[in-house]
Amino acid sequence: FCVSMGSGPAADAGYDLALTEVVDDAGHRFLCRSGSEEGAAVLAELPGRIPDRSTRAAAAQAVSTATERMGRSMPPVDLRTLMRDNLEAERWDDVTARCLSCGNCTMVCPTCFCTTTEDVTDLTGDHAERWRLWDSCYDLDFSLLHGGPVRSTPRSRYRQWLTHKLGTWHDQFDSSGCVGCGRCIVWCPTGIDLTEEAHALHQEAAQRENTP
Repeated sequence: FCVSMGSGPAADAGYDLALTEVVDDAGHRFLCRSGSEEGAAVLAELPGRIPDRSTRAAAAQAVSTATERMGRSMPPVDLRTLMRDNLEAERWDDVTARCLSCGNCTMVCPTCFCTTTEDVTDLTGDHAERWRLWDSCYDLDFSLLHGGPVRSTPRSRYRQWLTHKLGTWHDQFDSSGCVGCGRCIVWCPTGIDLTEEAHALHQEAAQRENTP
């Protein structure tokens, strides 16, 4: 659903090299585009040939076909506002009844960056190191403070992940934290679909507004 996130399927900015796979009667090949000076320098060192018109056309058609075949989309609303105004929605209970808090979605998301720290020593105790390790906001101990975890329920942890990804990420980075790749949907063992959840939150909010 990258089309509805404005992030694909074609790269248009912020990249060094972009590859578009082309498979047709002429064979199997890749059209490579550079999007930066660094990318152009790398491309100049790679073996290849100038793409002909048919290759360019086939690559453009492949991207166009991918755009038309998107099977999911986000609701056409301001997702940042949707997340902010629906923190107490009943839908959170529905989705977290299915959520295992396994963290699969955070492990495969290309933008998740939660980490933890771990202090280790050798057997003599003379040498100590502090390591930064990958972590997940679904881990109960991730928000652990001296009085206990801040987010102690699956509901609070799923809500934190989705509202951060679609909402408060804008406050940090002036963009959405979701690129629409769908990896979290593929790797969720219970089939939770964040686009479905966003639509459900939008529908619940609309029903609430229309209720006298």
